[in-house]
Amino acid sequence: MKITAEHLHRKWNSINYYDGGYIQVATEHSLEWYVGYEKIDQKTLLLITEKEPDLLPTSKSIVVSKGLRTDGRWALSLVLMRTEQESVFETLCADIITYSQIAENEASALLFTAKRYKQWNKLLEYQRKSLMDESSRKGLLGELIYLCDIISGGYPVMPAIQGWVGPEGADQDFIYSDGWHEIKALGISAAFVNISSLEQLNNHDPGELVVMHLDKCAPERSGAVSLGEQVDFALSQAADDPDALSLLENKLAKYGYIDLPEYREQKYIFSGKVCFRVDADFPRLIADTVPSQVISAQYTISLVGIEAWRLED
Repeated sequence: MKITAEHLHRKWNSINYYDGGYIQVATEHSLEWYVGYEKIDQKTLLLITEKEPDLLPTSKSIVVSKGLRTDGRWALSLVLMRTEQESVFETLCADIITYSQIAENEASALLFTAKRYKQWNKLLEYQRKSLMDESSRKGLLGELIYLCDIISGGYPVMPAIQGWVGPEGADQDFIYSDGWHEIKALGISAAFVNISSLEQLNNHDPGELVVMHLDKCAPERSGAVSLGEQVDFALSQAADDPDALSLLENKLAKYGYIDLPEYREQKYIFSGKVCFRVDADFPRLIADTVPSQVISAQYTISLVGIEAWRLED
C-alpha cells in the first residue's frame, strides 16, 4: 500500500493529542512507522528499529532526536517545529515512508530513509511552505530546457550551471559572458508576458527575454516531457562532474524541487522558443524610467508589441 500525505493527515487528525499516543502506519514495511504529537501542535513521525539509526540533521523546521527504549529497540523522531509547513511535512513523511518501502531489510531501509530525509532537509532549509504550484513547475521546466540546450550546444557544464542564477535570487535567470537571459514559460497561444518587478529586465548589459513555449498535453504524446524527466536529463548532463552535479542539485533544492511522483505525472510539449533583444529602447519599466516615488511594480508586455525586438533563430 502506498502511503500518501492525505492518508497521514487523516491519521494525525484521528488522534486526540491531549491523550497522547501514536498510531502505526505502513504495516507492510521493513521499518515500524508511527504518527503522533510531541506537544499539542507538533506533528511527529516516529520510527522504531532494532538497529541503531543514524542521527539525522536537525533544521529550523524539523527537530530530530533518537534514543534507546526500555525494550532494547531504538526510537527516531522527527518533530515539526513550523506549523505553517504542515502540508509539506505531511508530504515529506509520506514520501520517506514510500521511498524506503522498496528496501528488503531494516538496514537497507534505514539507508534509504537517511538519504531521502537529507534531500528534504536541504529543501526545507530554504523555508518552502508547500510544493511548487503549476506556475513554478512550468517555470522551472522552461529554465531547465534552456539550460540543457546551452550544455548540449557545447557550453561547459560547470559554467553553464553557475550561470543559472535565478535560484539564487538574482533578478535575471541566466547570466553568461554574452549577456543575461530572462526565461518565461508560456503557452503557444499566449499574447502577453508578465514582468514581476522593476528589476527583472533592469540590466544595462546586453540581454534578452526568452519565451519558452510549453503546453500541457496527454502523457502518450510523442516528444512530451514531465518536469521530473527534464530534471533527470539535466542531472545526467552533469553526471561526469561531481562538483557540477552537486551545484545543480543545490540549485534545484533552492528552487523548491525534490523528486516526487506529482512532478512526473503531468506532461508538457515544448514547441520552441522566441527571443527578444532587450536594449535601451525596449519597452520596459525600470527604476530609471518610473517616478522615484514608485518603488515596485508588476506589468504586462504585449508579445505582438515587441515584434520589432524579436531575434532571428
